[in-house]
Amino acid sequence: MKKKFNILKIIIIIACVIGFIGLILPYEASIGEYKEYLQETPETINIKEVNLTNEDVINISMLENFKVYSYAMNGSEGNSWLAGELMINFILTIVLIISIILVLLFTAFNKKILSIIFGLLLLGSSLLMNYDIVDRGVIPSTKYTYGISYYIYPVIALVIIVSSIMLIIKNKKK
Repeated sequence: MKKKFNILKIIIIIACVIGFIGLILPYEASIGEYKEYLQETPETINIKEVNLTNEDVINISMLENFKVYSYAMNGSEGNSWLAGELMINFILTIVLIISIILVLLFTAFNKKILSIIFGLLLLGSSLLMNYDIVDRGVIPSTKYTYGISYYIYPVIALVIIVSSIMLIIKNKKK
């Protein structure tokens, strides 16, 4: 008996793989004179506490941001506003990562509604992260602009949600 590949499931799986890859792609990309400075002194330690060099911060990924948030949360005693801000970003990053994992898992087990729910969580967390980083003035700025990961997570989430809905519709027609 031939097993038929479901193209919509494959699309969701590919979107999740891209989501995992997006964790190491640039979320923030340095620009202008600041980028030139970073490139001229690549081995200089930029953030000693998390072992990031100038070369590392030319393009900052979500995982590198996560490392910085993790460290800074522990070092923000006495500044409750900063601790709260860091905690929000820390949690949003965790929600994003867990959402990708669960969408992949629920897609494998044909749990389409749960895939939609976690696709919505992925969309919400990515949009909130994007809003926050722009609202704080990190990007765009004189030092950094948007990296590719800034754009891909909302798109991935929409692909997952639409594909999961199409899977439900396809199964209802059968």
